Amino acid sequence: MRKFFLIIIIGYFAWDHYAVNYGGISPKEAIKIKIIDPVKSKYSHNRDITISDYEKAKYECDGRQYCSQMNSLEEALFFTKNCPNTNLDQSSGEAPCQSDFILRD
Repeated sequence: MRKFFLIIIIGYFAWDHYAVNYGGISPKEAIKIKIIDPVKSKYSHNRDITISDYEKAKYECDGRQYCSQMNSLEEALFFTKNCPNTNLDQSSGEAPCQSDFILRD
């Protein structure tokens, strides 16, 4: 078994020496061309990433700050997470404006 690995290693360095000195393809280039490039082209797809209407943000930070200005609980959550300077009443363990939307419905 040791002889087999020794022969493989000697063969690799002989091939590399030949490629560098006589203009052939080095073992690294051969592996890249024969193995790596085909696998890379097969599994890496250039996808056109587009955001559909479904994935676009439903809300945007437009300066609203209070629960009375919100139209839904989902909108209040969005403003709490994404917009600065919001003054939404929120108890610990509750969603913002939760009591306001329960009373409205």
